[in-house]
Amino acid sequence: MDAIADRRLELRIQSDSIEVIVSLARPQQVGPDEWKCEYEVKFGDSGTIRAAHGGDSLQALQLSMVSIDGELERGAQRRGGQLFHLGEPFNSILENSGMQPRSSADSPNRDAPNNRRE
Repeated sequence: MDAIADRRLELRIQSDSIEVIVSLARPQQVGPDEWKCEYEVKFGDSGTIRAAHGGDSLQALQLSMVSIDGELERGAQRRGGQLFHLGEPFNSILENSGMQPRSSADSPNRDAPNNRRE
C-alpha cells in the first residue's frame, strides 16, 4: 500500500505501551461509479490492510476514515488499553478535524445575491 498520510498513536496498557500506526492510501477508481480507498491499522507488529468503497473518491476516503475509527476502538478494547495522540487521550480520527456535519443554519443561503450563479 502506498500511503499518502499516516498518524502515530500510542496504546497504553497498564505500565506498557504499543505503537499504533494508521495509514491511508490515495483513493483509486475500480469501476465507472466505484472507488476504493485502502487503509492500514497496525498495533505493534500486527496490522491489517482493508479498503472502503464509495461512489466517488471523496466518499471512499471518508468511509475509510470512519472505518479506521472503528478498527482503532476495537483494537484498543481487545488489548485492554487506551489510545493517546501527542500525550492526550485519543478518541477519533474525525474528532476536531472540521469534518463534522454542518447544520442547515451553517449552510450558505443559495438565494443570497453573492451566491447566485448566472
